[in-house]
Amino acid sequence: MESTSSEDDGSLRDNNMDLNDDNMDHHMTLEVSSHLVEADNLFSSHQQGTENIEPFVGMEFESEEAAKLFYMAYASRVGFSVRISKSRRSRNDESIIMRRFVCSKEGFHLKKGNYDDGKKKRKRATIREGCKAMIEVIQKYYGRWVVTKLVKEHSHVVAAPNRVRYVVPEEYAQADPYVGMEFSSHEAAQTYYYAYASRIGFDVRIRLSRRSTRDETFVMRRFVCTKEGFNPYEDNYDENKKKRNRTPTREGCKAMFEVIKKDYDKWIVSKLVTEHTHDLAMAPSKVHYIQSQSEVVVLTKSGTINQEKSATPSNSKAPVGESFGGFNNLLSNDQDYRSDMKNVGKNAFGVEDTQNLLEYFKRMHAENQTFSYAFQVDKNNCLTHAFWADAKAKMAYYCFGDAVTFDTSFKEDKNMMPFVMFTGVNHHLQSVIFGCALITDETEASYVWLFENWLVAMCGRPPVSLITDFHEAMGSAISKVFPATRHRFCKWHILSKCKEKLANLYLTSATFEQELEKCINESETFEIFESQWKSIIDKYDLGENSWMQFLYNIRQKWVPVFLKDTFTAEISAIQRPESLNKFFEKYFNMKTPVLVFVSLFEQAMAGWYERENLEDLATSFTRPILKTPSNMLKQVVEYYTRTIFDIFQEEFVESLGYYVDKIQDGEVSKYNVAKEEDARTTYIVTHDFSQKRTNCSCCKFETSGILCRHILRVFLTIDVRVLPDYYILKRWMKDAKSGYMLDECVRYNELYRDAVKYAKEGSTSGEVYTVAKDSLQIAFADVIAAKKDLMNRCPM
Repeated sequence: MESTSSEDDGSLRDNNMDLNDDNMDHHMTLEVSSHLVEADNLFSSHQQGTENIEPFVGMEFESEEAAKLFYMAYASRVGFSVRISKSRRSRNDESIIMRRFVCSKEGFHLKKGNYDDGKKKRKRATIREGCKAMIEVIQKYYGRWVVTKLVKEHSHVVAAPNRVRYVVPEEYAQADPYVGMEFSSHEAAQTYYYAYASRIGFDVRIRLSRRSTRDETFVMRRFVCTKEGFNPYEDNYDENKKKRNRTPTREGCKAMFEVIKKDYDKWIVSKLVTEHTHDLAMAPSKVHYIQSQSEVVVLTKSGTINQEKSATPSNSKAPVGESFGGFNNLLSNDQDYRSDMKNVGKNAFGVEDTQNLLEYFKRMHAENQTFSYAFQVDKNNCLTHAFWADAKAKMAYYCFGDAVTFDTSFKEDKNMMPFVMFTGVNHHLQSVIFGCALITDETEASYVWLFENWLVAMCGRPPVSLITDFHEAMGSAISKVFPATRHRFCKWHILSKCKEKLANLYLTSATFEQELEKCINESETFEIFESQWKSIIDKYDLGENSWMQFLYNIRQKWVPVFLKDTFTAEISAIQRPESLNKFFEKYFNMKTPVLVFVSLFEQAMAGWYERENLEDLATSFTRPILKTPSNMLKQVVEYYTRTIFDIFQEEFVESLGYYVDKIQDGEVSKYNVAKEEDARTTYIVTHDFSQKRTNCSCCKFETSGILCRHILRVFLTIDVRVLPDYYILKRWMKDAKSGYMLDECVRYNELYRDAVKYAKEGSTSGEVYTVAKDSLQIAFADVIAAKKDLMNRCPM
């Protein structure tokens, strides 16, 4: 014999109940993006950029939705389910001002009257166990939602699922249901029907189930549209009590999908109604969980536009969530994303991603005029290029933009999004961001577009040096946009390529790698490099090797001895932090929607800014230990950050192990400086007494901005006890960020826009051009005169 049960409670909705009643208690199906589940439940407020963070009283969120998503992610990680227990609305505008989320086992079930009708009743499992776990958030006057109450302890056993995975049944991706359709399990049938409903545009709930009386396993499941049936009529016993009109959620829809278990352990569709009595949604954005033993299957309903089904006008815009923090209506499942990808051809982004990202840029610029962005789409309104830089990136560039790295390493992996970024190092040798971009091709025109927009955002100030991977089109673009910038190739990237191009040689020769790196890194002169390079070529018979010939032809752009005359912050030639590598490996793939990635990337950058702030505080309130009582060390410890002082102090202490031999006397003196135990390696230090300038053949100061041990040793010889101001660069000082004026970038951008308008109007005809040219020359002369006058009045 079999028993049947109704499972209407499996998908109850928030039907606009009166939330002013503090005693109200109801179920609610919570929604969460599967993409954020894939991202290891990384929901948090913008202040919290840390994974697996625990909730605490006082925690703040941008919105009630963000608080809900965070608690659901926390619950998923810990191992319990969530429902909304209480809400409170403002009596002024009916907006929700309080939410209480509780464990699904909170409270107790009400006992029903036991009417003995002679039928055998199956004992139901107890769902409620009086659990006290909860989190309550209240909206404060300044708009943010704050955790005011929190109970983390549960009265029952909690256990996180073994794994959380995203499921789209590809074998049924576009298949319509039919009677006789077979599935391996009722979970597979349920998975299919949810995906089908997602594609068609309706929500699903479980209406009926039947279990076997032998082993209590399911033998029948019926899934229906959530608009099946009718809402129960509620008598109004209190005519004086004002009640809001409720929107009915049930409309008598007959759509259903029933599967039964056959003897051969297959589940067959036995009943099916596909017609609906109501309009279907185009793209519902619901997420459903199906609990099956130790596995949680997540099914999402996407908001992605299906271009094959609906032709979207080129000027139309997809709906964008009002709150970026809540990620509303911004996410698509990976199947729809792949479909969108196929529709747009070679472009990496579809229409919805494009429109969402553009709306986000507009919103950021409206909130802060110093936020810069540039956007480029193709004829299908799909994103091809995007660039953005916020106020922090501009400030970092103003202070530390002398040496820039253009990182394109992520484009090498075709499964990654085409993301590139401009980076450098601050006065603590920490990585900083100068701007980010998405670029879908690698043509010269694309790089010119990016570099020009980046240069405008950075107030028109080109960097002193720019480090990139080798790319012919990129190099050509750099020479056009940054003609005065010293362009060099990343040495680490080239050496990595050597291991690929010369893999056999690396395997068969134990000394080749060591000899090659010594030739590259330790050659002090051009002649030494040429000699050692030729020796390697001859020894390993590489004279006909095209790769080695290519490297030699471009040696001026990557071998350190040829780059000694340009500042590159050489001491800070570090690779991307390991934490960021892991971040990109985890979230930086084509399945991640653009806005989700941008948000996660901003959280990672927030961690960088926090580390910089902590180091600023440590530098301000702690004092390094001096290894010698030198007046010079006592001087620079007041100026340098802790990190830079440690480097300088190491150079100073090491200088004591060198000896000096004067080889030229006079106004300009020259000295041989060598280590006592290695007299063969000497450095030539030149000191100009009239100009008070000192140079060393190692060129450490020219490349890194910190004096080398060789010059410091000569200073001791000629009795220079205080470091001249010329050799203390502000970019390495504690107050490196002082004097930055964000208004300068604002003024530059406004003048740039006005200048573009001026050029357009002034070039309409020959006569207008003459007037515009003469007026511009007069205006330019007035600007120069005003600038000179200001400098005379303010010599600082």
